Amino acid sequence: MFENELTFLIKNLPKDLEEQKRIEIKQGYFSGLPSPLRIRSENNQIFTLTKKVKIDECDCSRFNETSITIKEEEFNLLWKVCLKKISKKRYFYPLGDLTAEVDVFRDRLNGFAMVEVEFPSEEKRSKFDAPSWFGEDITQENWAANSVLSTLSLDELNILIKEFKEK
Repeated sequence: MFENELTFLIKNLPKDLEEQKRIEIKQGYFSGLPSPLRIRSENNQIFTLTKKVKIDECDCSRFNETSITIKEEEFNLLWKVCLKKISKKRYFYPLGDLTAEVDVFRDRLNGFAMVEVEFPSEEKRSKFDAPSWFGEDITQENWAANSVLSTLSLDELNILIKEFKEK
């Protein structure tokens, strides 16, 4: 599957966020950028193993993504050996014919939130006008990748965000 997305910080969460469809996600990583290999659990019901490969080494917004469904038992075995892990609640917020995926992190990154929008075409992406509740575009920041976020503390992440905003 081809993934074409933009990632943003969030100025403020939408007031009606809790009314939106959401899932609980746990992810564990075996490798990081540029080609992360991860396992994921969605609501402790769907379990996948995914390999993401950057299409262009200098672009953090486009990946080829290959996923296979695995059994819960396989996920649990693999989870034990993952050194990097994150958990988050993902909200699916409608933006007309697009969907914003709002990730609100837990555990070590509790309180951090960001939003991703996936695009079906380059035309849609080039015409995208981010809503006012979106913050800065962090798509090309390596630290915004979940495989990197899984290695950071909230304090470390806040330093990176502060440095980014000061650029």
